[in-house]
Amino acid sequence: MVVSVLRHGLNFSLPIIGVFFIGALPYLFFSNVQGIEAVARLLQSGALKNALFLNQDLGFYFDAYIHKIGVLMVKIMTFSNVEYYESQQLKYMFPTILPYFYFSLKLVVSAFFLAIGSAVVFALLIKSLPGRIQKAVRFFFFSLESLPDIFLITMIQYMIILIYRNTGELLMPIVHSNQEPIFFLPVLCLAILPTLFIVRTLLFLLDDEDSKIYVEFARAKGIKYSLILYVHMLRNSLISLFYHTKTIYWLMISTLFIVEYIMAIPGITKFMLNNGPTTPDVVTVSVLLMFVPFYIIFTAISYSINFKLGRNEEEAA
Repeated sequence: MVVSVLRHGLNFSLPIIGVFFIGALPYLFFSNVQGIEAVARLLQSGALKNALFLNQDLGFYFDAYIHKIGVLMVKIMTFSNVEYYESQQLKYMFPTILPYFYFSLKLVVSAFFLAIGSAVVFALLIKSLPGRIQKAVRFFFFSLESLPDIFLITMIQYMIILIYRNTGELLMPIVHSNQEPIFFLPVLCLAILPTLFIVRTLLFLLDDEDSKIYVEFARAKGIKYSLILYVHMLRNSLISLFYHTKTIYWLMISTLFIVEYIMAIPGITKFMLNNGPTTPDVVTVSVLLMFVPFYIIFTAISYSINFKLGRNEEEAA
């Protein structure tokens, strides 16, 4: 029990520490980060036209780097409000960042459930196909997974534009605006790669279940294969699929930044791009917001599943 708690504590704390270390990197390589931030703010306000006069030599400034990490850690751990620069003035990051975070979170959660639901349907349909057709369909799905997410996103947008040019009907807006906010299209784009990943993983899990004795025993008793597949094999596979949730989530997060940027969505990416150059702490806090809630939820559900099934940590892993 103690070992398990320590292991989960390390799994939780090490990525967070890594985020702080990455977020403070400018302080490692530049001696006057505050000066650079001030110049960036002047550029943003229009008071300066360029920053050609800046002459910053690269180096290693470990004291300033460690100091910055410590200061930011103390601020967040003591719930002190972190400040950022916007519209020529310093503002508190909380609660300003929360609407951006909530919008991104809605996209990710919606895409997650869409991906799970779609993948289960596709996997069951593929598993029910005859041998040769099933192999061809599997190859098609696995090939799609190798395509870059930005290619898939732009192709979907291009298809919507093409349909609009030929029919005059706009299926849905392809860029966010206050007049025409978008939701379904970014959710769809976010769900594509995770769906393909889940289909592949679920098919492997179903194949593994298919080779187990209880399936052969059930078929020998005359139970229909479809019933075994839809009830027993699927249930067991979904439990195993849960332990791939972290990979699915990080797939979505990596795509989220691209989707929000391309579609001008007012999410966490926009907040980071707008305010990160003038306040590097924005990036650190934004990444923590996307990581910490998910890890807590994942760990709680993982403990619950392991407790109900009587599985230990090694078996779950």
